[in-house]
Amino acid sequence: MATPVVPDAIDVALGASSLSTAFLGRAAAAPNQIALREFGSDRSLRLGQWASRSRAIAGGLVRLGVGPGDRVALLLSTCMEFHLVDMGALLLGAVPFSMYVTSPVVQLAEIAANAAPRVIVTEAALADKARELAAGCPAIEHVVVLGDRAGGPSEYSLAELELLCPESFDAAAHGALATREDICTLVYTSGTTGPPKGVQFRHGAILHCLASIRQRFPTSAGDRALCYLPMAHVAERIYGHYAAFVYGYEVTSLADLGRMSEALCAVRPTRYFGTPRFYEKVLSGLHRFLGESPDGKRLQEAWDARCARVRAEQTGRPLPPGDDAADRETVRVLAEITGLDQTRFAVVAGAPSTLEVLEQIAALGIPINEFYGSSEVIIVTAGPPERVKLGTAGTALAGAQLRLAEDGEILVSGPTVTPGYFRDPDRTAEVLDAEGWFHTGDIGELDPDGYLRIVDRKKALIINSAGKNMSPANIEQAIKTGEPLLAQVYAFGDRRSYNVALIVLDRDGLVALAATLGIDDPGFAELSRRQEILHAVDAAVARGNARLSRVEQIKRFVVLDHDWPLGGEELTPTAKLKRREIAAKYAVEIDGLYA
Repeated sequence: MATPVVPDAIDVALGASSLSTAFLGRAAAAPNQIALREFGSDRSLRLGQWASRSRAIAGGLVRLGVGPGDRVALLLSTCMEFHLVDMGALLLGAVPFSMYVTSPVVQLAEIAANAAPRVIVTEAALADKARELAAGCPAIEHVVVLGDRAGGPSEYSLAELELLCPESFDAAAHGALATREDICTLVYTSGTTGPPKGVQFRHGAILHCLASIRQRFPTSAGDRALCYLPMAHVAERIYGHYAAFVYGYEVTSLADLGRMSEALCAVRPTRYFGTPRFYEKVLSGLHRFLGESPDGKRLQEAWDARCARVRAEQTGRPLPPGDDAADRETVRVLAEITGLDQTRFAVVAGAPSTLEVLEQIAALGIPINEFYGSSEVIIVTAGPPERVKLGTAGTALAGAQLRLAEDGEILVSGPTVTPGYFRDPDRTAEVLDAEGWFHTGDIGELDPDGYLRIVDRKKALIINSAGKNMSPANIEQAIKTGEPLLAQVYAFGDRRSYNVALIVLDRDGLVALAATLGIDDPGFAELSRRQEILHAVDAAVARGNARLSRVEQIKRFVVLDHDWPLGGEELTPTAKLKRREIAAKYAVEIDGLYA
């Protein structure tokens, strides 16, 4: 008799009728498997416990009047409870969505007016912000607060919400009502191009995205991931939430980004997602270590040799002489310092990365892969692991179709493309054409093998007074690459005769340089004005300019005496520059550079 074929658990989850049924099936099959952890504490949850608490939250929401299709707003930092509440809303067919906790109330109010959530779930530190939001949004009927509540009769603690769940509540029956065509979440854009837009996603789109990624990159229930970006970011929702139960791996939540290095070394993730800035910070830390280590010269020489070999492999040139096996063994200690030494799946996305950063990461033996996607299309390209071309975002994943418009704009079609912006048909029509092609607003290039390279945002291109088109992102990356002193560079030159820049210093790099120069640390603002520091910045800009054509080079710049926090006026929560806001806020400084 033939041995029966046991279906793969991940394939079963990917073939489910909804994320809800995928989750419940996973929890029933492996209830004792650890699914969620919280860094900095001993708190953890098994899949069965996750399902039990999410069922209680779902039942409690039903008692509050929430039904299928209703929206539930989540104003939560990156914490374990997010996973519980989001799944609780999904189990009853509602549409949970996240809001950036750093956004001002006026911007949150724009989102709430569009989404019209019936309930908002928040934490004690953000409760006043949630209450202010609820007071100005008639749709919000209840506020749920993690921990003890302090509000009126329409407010509940999370524990009280769970106690509202009727004993007869059938989560499986409710979860089975959702289909792959139903909306599972809204992802609001960061508002860099106007009021935030609510991107709708279907259950089937998320499941298809996870299936197409798995076709190219093997997954395992033994994998570990670190969840640290806001869940309002679509990539973190994919890798740090949905994938946790669909693939069945363990996710550790990190609320304090200041403890990233510590968390990486503790978790040793096998899967890691980061924006270019996070990898730049990793490299900055390594360069500081090499500068302070008595063994730094030997380690740097081995790393340099590995970088040379990576460049030769990428370009097809003859491999440089030397003992690569010995160099690999030598640089292993550097990979261990990063905490990424066990990573089998390292993704960089959110913005184009520089080739130098990718080469240095790859030289450490960390398999770095640049993905391309957006809030509206999720993930659509990735480098095939057997042939990664550094500096490109890879080739189209299964089901995704790409083509370039005459002006180079990237157009995307396929099952992961949003059906449109929530309650916003006019702006939907601006980006989604009649044939179903989404117009990304990104300029790209396709090589003969179908590998995609991102040039820049279509509307961000600098067109100088002579009519020359330039990519500010390329200019900024050229200046910033390999410079631990520089955190942000904003290039400007539209309709001007030459390019200028605003420069923001990196706090860690600034302190390290000051220590090297024997300068006592008087504070960020005063240090950033020291002549020794300004000379170092000038040298960094000169090195960057050497990588640029004459017309692209930065002719003048100003070093700001403050930094730009994530989610503030200048940066999105994922470290993208808010170009329009920066140009307006620093108009005097920019004009001064042309005086």
